[in-house]
Amino acid sequence: MQSPIWNIRNPQNAPIYCSPVHLFFLEWALMLGTFWLRISYSSFPDFSVALFLFSIATLSFLFGYVTLRWLHGTNQCSPCGLGKSYRVKLKGLRRLHLGGVALILTIMVMNLRLYGLPPIFGALGSIDTPDYQEYGSLRQPMFAAILIVFISAPLEPAVWRRWALYLFSPICFLIYGSRGYLLIMLFQALAVFSLRTKKSKTFIYGAAASTLISAIFLSDLIGNSRNSLGVEALLGFLQIRSRYYDWPAAYLWVISYISTPFSNMCWIVRVFPYEHPTFQFLYSALPGFLSPVSPAQITDLGSEKIIDGVHTYMAKYYMDFWYFGIVAINYVWGLIAAAMTAGDRLTRNYLLSSVLLGCMAFMFFSDFLTILIIMMEMFAAWCIQRYLTITVPTHPEFALVPSKAEITQEMQIG
Repeated sequence: MQSPIWNIRNPQNAPIYCSPVHLFFLEWALMLGTFWLRISYSSFPDFSVALFLFSIATLSFLFGYVTLRWLHGTNQCSPCGLGKSYRVKLKGLRRLHLGGVALILTIMVMNLRLYGLPPIFGALGSIDTPDYQEYGSLRQPMFAAILIVFISAPLEPAVWRRWALYLFSPICFLIYGSRGYLLIMLFQALAVFSLRTKKSKTFIYGAAASTLISAIFLSDLIGNSRNSLGVEALLGFLQIRSRYYDWPAAYLWVISYISTPFSNMCWIVRVFPYEHPTFQFLYSALPGFLSPVSPAQITDLGSEKIIDGVHTYMAKYYMDFWYFGIVAINYVWGLIAAAMTAGDRLTRNYLLSSVLLGCMAFMFFSDFLTILIIMMEMFAAWCIQRYLTITVPTHPEFALVPSKAEITQEMQIG
């Protein structure tokens, strides 16, 4: 069975959340908007600090974006001459899926024998299971495999195989109680769909709305199941103001998990006792058995108002390099955005683009760009499109044009 031929979508027809520039400002609008509500008693009181961080981030991002766009235009570094359609090597793709599923199941069985029942069983009943952050080993390669199996599932033309993979990956994350990576995976899959589909923008935005509703529902479900107190745990741990108690729990989960990291970031900028440069931002890029404990986890950040362990994508760079860290990470994101939007790279490299867009979509929460799980997923996505994708001519008549090698060979024969 051959893979069908897919046309590469025009990047200009991609929805707004697939544009790295628009997505960057959407993320900041979410952070500033939810921060302005001050849903928690611990929320940072000064809005000027939030605007100051926004100004630094925006200027650095735009500078990085303009820098690479200028170099791209000056040196005419247009993408290499690829066609506008492609076909996937099904044999290699199915081997990848089989290997990924085998790896995931092997690690899950190993963890079952070593650690007992996974966190989902503790949420469903009175069984005492380890916390979702403590359960299991080798989660980095397993989570990366779950992510890449799911986002590459749309390439499978057989309906039953495709839907089996669609169901397999979310179930794995639900079993492990991993809400963060489940939400990232859903957004990445939405990006893959949006960058490949021939459907209209109206249909795409409808699918995006459905995905958002599903993500909120699953987030609420997992959040409530992690603690026997349910919503009460959220209200107490995140110090939700009493006037918001009558809001739906799903809304509180979403708003608090966007606003709290940004509030923490503001507190860190105000009170963190910065002393000298460090490189703790690289710790998350190491395997679990090699990664040392981050100083931020064992030292006082300077305020009891910092109530959670996440502080947006900028925090660890600020704690490493002071304000230069904030400038640097936003400059890097500007370079990434410029590279993605040059030519047709956004849609031609849709798998890698979806991973990067997923990192950007959750910038409000934490920095996923240097997390080993995401780095392994990026590499796998690049390999799939490098080695399992065959570019085909858009028009049949192009196939009749001989290549330079064929012309040379005919001349030698003659």
